[in-house]
Amino acid sequence: MLRHGFQRAAGESSNVQVFLPAVQGAVFEFPRFALEELSYIVRPDALLVLPSDSRPERFELAEQVTARVVRVLSHTPISGIGHNFEFREPAAIPQEVAVFTGSRQDLVDQMPEGWAPAGVVIASSFKNGAETVHVNIQRQWDGGAISVKFNFHHPVSNVDQAIAVLEGRDGYVNMAQNLVFAKTVIASLYRGD
Repeated sequence: MLRHGFQRAAGESSNVQVFLPAVQGAVFEFPRFALEELSYIVRPDALLVLPSDSRPERFELAEQVTARVVRVLSHTPISGIGHNFEFREPAAIPQEVAVFTGSRQDLVDQMPEGWAPAGVVIASSFKNGAETVHVNIQRQWDGGAISVKFNFHHPVSNVDQAIAVLEGRDGYVNMAQNLVFAKTVIASLYRGD
C-alpha cells in the first residue's frame, strides 16, 4: 500500500497503526491499517479504503491511492467500486419519523397485544439511466434516532472501468460528488446535514 498506493520509496518511514479486533465467539473482523490520510481493510472479497475525514482532498487521495493499487493488482477480479456514507440524527422530530410509522402500520395492526414497535428499517434502490451506478439507501429509525446509509455501487468488470470510476471520468461520478448528492437528498428529507 505504501509503495504502490502512496508511491513512497522503500525504507521511507511511515507511521502505520494496526488495529486487530478482539474476537468473541465465531465473529471475525479483519485488521484495519491506519495512516494519517486514510485507513484500509483487506478482506478476501474487498479492499475497503476509508478517508480519515470528509474533506474533498482526502476523498481524492483515497481514490488516487486505490486506483494505483488496482493497477498493480490488475490480475485480481473486480466486480464493483462503491462509495458509502452514513448520516445520523440522534433526536428525530415527529415529521421525520412519519415515514417509518407509516411503513410499518400494516404490521403493527397484525401484531398480538403486548407487542410494541422497537425500530424500522426501510431499504430502497435506484439506478441511473445509464445503469453505471446503483444507489442503495437504507433508512433506520431506532429509539428516536434516524440513520441513513448510502451505498453508491458501480458495477464494473475490469480494471479500466474501475479506474474510470475512481477518477470520476467517462460518465462516472467520484466520491466527493456522490457525497454532495447524498447530502442533497438528506437536506431535502430531514433538517439538513
